[in-house]
Amino acid sequence: MRHLIIIILIAPALLLVTGCKKFLDFKPQGTLVEEQLTTAAAAEGLVTSAYAAIGNDFWDAPITSMWLYGSVRSDDAYKGGGAVSDFGEFNSYEQYNLTTPVNDNSVRGLPNTWKNAYFAISRANFALKQLEKLTTSQMPKKVVRQAEARFLRGHLHFLLKVLFKNIPYIDETLSPDDILTVSNRQYTNDKLWDKIAEDFQFAITNLPAAQPEVGRANQLAAKAYLAKVRLYQAYEQNDAHQVTAINQNRLNEVVKIADSFRVFTQIFFALYCKKVLTDKVET
Repeated sequence: MRHLIIIILIAPALLLVTGCKKFLDFKPQGTLVEEQLTTAAAAEGLVTSAYAAIGNDFWDAPITSMWLYGSVRSDDAYKGGGAVSDFGEFNSYEQYNLTTPVNDNSVRGLPNTWKNAYFAISRANFALKQLEKLTTSQMPKKVVRQAEARFLRGHLHFLLKVLFKNIPYIDETLSPDDILTVSNRQYTNDKLWDKIAEDFQFAITNLPAAQPEVGRANQLAAKAYLAKVRLYQAYEQNDAHQVTAINQNRLNEVVKIADSFRVFTQIFFALYCKKVLTDKVET
């Protein structure tokens, strides 16, 4: 009888342990892991996701529009709202108040812009990480999509650099643990511009001048961004953000890139006009 009582007491416990194990081993729905994203179609989707991330902002934490950090701060626009206290941290931006501590203890504005930009960078990096695992035979447009992802990453690092100056540079080679240790003083001011420029140079080398799908980054956009990087870089600053010199070599690079635009534009319009005239003759 005693043995029967022991069996009765133990059996439910064994069932409970087995049930818990099955419950804990359950794979949540609606999530993705790297092992599921090994195809060319998945990589295409990740690049599209990187584009989409740039639009996943909001007006109180912008990365698509610099209205708050440009227009409002330069008095081209008003903050708006029902009163000074309505999004009061933005009033400090409008008044260029340098004594307001820690963004009025709010995450709206610069803190959330920082977060949204790095979210978008993480998508570009994840796309690059998965693209690297594919061959060009598996994905003929692999290098073009890599160039697009690097263009997007360059755009976002450029945005952060302009807003914050000293930022952590995050690429696809870093693990999540590594990212936590990256300092915003990892590179000098000039070297950080060079790192951003590397992404745009890769895009210039590997993107077509025109894309078959509207909205994708192309070579001309990459050239324009590289020129912009070199222009910012030409105005050398000290740690107090004062311009100490103007680098003529950097300015010459800007002019050289601009000249390449002029040549391309002439060729483009010559071909375009020829096509228009040909179409008219045929009709």
